[in-house]
Amino acid sequence: MNLRQTRKPPTTKIEILGAALDIVREAGALSLTIDAVAERSGFSKGGVLYNFPTKDILVVAMVQHVADRFAVDVEERRQLYLDADSPTLAAMIDVTERWIENELSVARALMVANLSFPGLVAPILELKSRLKSNIQTETADLTGALVIWSALEGLQFSNAHCVALHTDEERLAVLAELRRRVNVEGRR
Repeated sequence: MNLRQTRKPPTTKIEILGAALDIVREAGALSLTIDAVAERSGFSKGGVLYNFPTKDILVVAMVQHVADRFAVDVEERRQLYLDADSPTLAAMIDVTERWIENELSVARALMVANLSFPGLVAPILELKSRLKSNIQTETADLTGALVIWSALEGLQFSNAHCVALHTDEERLAVLAELRRRVNVEGRR
């Protein structure tokens, strides 16, 4: 059996994207090269270039992949909060908390990449637009929901930029308060 026939192309792309994200997490955006991705993923440089013909295309695909992962994470968590004032917002609190703890280097890399590639964050903005639409249908208090969302964005932004003045305990207290405001206090 030919190994190429058994491996699905999307799996190859996802493996390459995973390797690229690992490089960014561990060594920063400036360490992202096609050679480094090939070495990390176990694919040849030609294999990486076949799937992502340029580094720019790889970076754009990484941003889309990150947006897709965030969307999947929110939808999975949303199912746990169907009784909340806003299931989407409740899920976003959990996912943002996890991303602050585990994915800040990716957020930092996106900021750096956005400087070189204006418009790179389009997939993130499209996701946020969909999330906002969900929230609008779930709650009568859109202003209150946007205050909660803004607090989440502020937590993520300040942590990603290494300018957060709050302690871990204070951050957890803020998240607990946000959960209380969407009626999911004490649940995670």
